[in-house]
Amino acid sequence: MKGLIIKSILFGLIILVSISAGVTPTNIPESKIVTLADDGQTVTLKVNETFLLELGEGYDWNITVADQSIVSRVVNILVVRGAQGIYRAHKEGSSTLSAIGDPVCRQALPPCAAPSRVFRIYVVVAGAPKTPAFEVLSAILTIMAALIVKRK
Repeated sequence: MKGLIIKSILFGLIILVSISAGVTPTNIPESKIVTLADDGQTVTLKVNETFLLELGEGYDWNITVADQSIVSRVVNILVVRGAQGIYRAHKEGSSTLSAIGDPVCRQALPPCAAPSRVFRIYVVVAGAPKTPAFEVLSAILTIMAALIVKRK
């Protein structure tokens, strides 16, 4: 019941932000969630678009972005458990996001001998920038989508 109330409140906030930004439900952009299934793929964004990097909880991830002037992690944003952050496209160009994941069991006593996992996506940023209202809306929608997917 508590989860349903929280989802209802968050949905209401999204609608309020949408209305105040002049966005109708028919033109809300679809949020991007990047997962392990996207390893080796190219992610295409427009300037100021964001995506949630959700690689899971099974590894302790160390994330590196080759050119942070193109895309970088948004700081001071709380993300769902198992996610490694929200990343924003800043200007046109391309960059690589790489991650090395060490199994969480390596921190146990005795540590396991499971191998590390390497993850890489290629990010291409093109197109016109979105309005500032879309930035807030996009971040909210990304978090909401991650919460809904995580609950299922």
